[in-house]
Amino acid sequence: MADARLTAAAVVILLACTFSMTGDTEAVSSEQAKVQKMKVETEKKYCPFFNNRAPEVQRGLKNCTWFKESSCCRQEEIDATFGRVKPLRGASPDCQRYTNYLMCYICSPDQYRFYLMESLTVCEEFCDAWYAACSSAILKGSIIQDLYKNGKEFCGSRRFKVDTVKNGQCFFFDAKHDKNSARAVNSDIGSFGVMLLTSCVVLMKGLWVR
Repeated sequence: MADARLTAAAVVILLACTFSMTGDTEAVSSEQAKVQKMKVETEKKYCPFFNNRAPEVQRGLKNCTWFKESSCCRQEEIDATFGRVKPLRGASPDCQRYTNYLMCYICSPDQYRFYLMESLTVCEEFCDAWYAACSSAILKGSIIQDLYKNGKEFCGSRRFKVDTVKNGQCFFFDAKHDKNSARAVNSDIGSFGVMLLTSCVVLMKGLWVR
């Protein structure tokens, strides 16, 4: 009887060890899979706005600084980009910030997801935030909130395609990532607005694609 109990206990211990080892192995495999996925993701990133060149470290960026560790743009390209946008009357600092965030899409290392065939797709969630920030500004002689009902209409009027964040194929920027929003926006974009943002994209494309 004692031998039987010892044998049963040994089996339980052996099973416990087996499950523990299996769990550890699965955890390691899962971690390795994540690392491999990140590696593949990094290797395939490219910048369609800039003739498919690879993202680079650009620690000298004065604007769009959240992309400085992996950026599709360079400082001289930011200067040319923002310099081609006309003022938007009545733009609040919040409106200026969100316009700045959108224009910084040219620096995003993920632009291969949302800038395809020279067409920009913006997330509806960002469009709504941008619309809310700029709703009292003047566009085409009228208040923006009187021209458009929501962010989707607003973005559509700028000839942007609109999708949702969950699909992972559109531009989105969380304002929480902007650590120096007031200084960055005031120094680079100033009172620049959205009036010619669509034509600005075309001008930039012709200037910078080599």
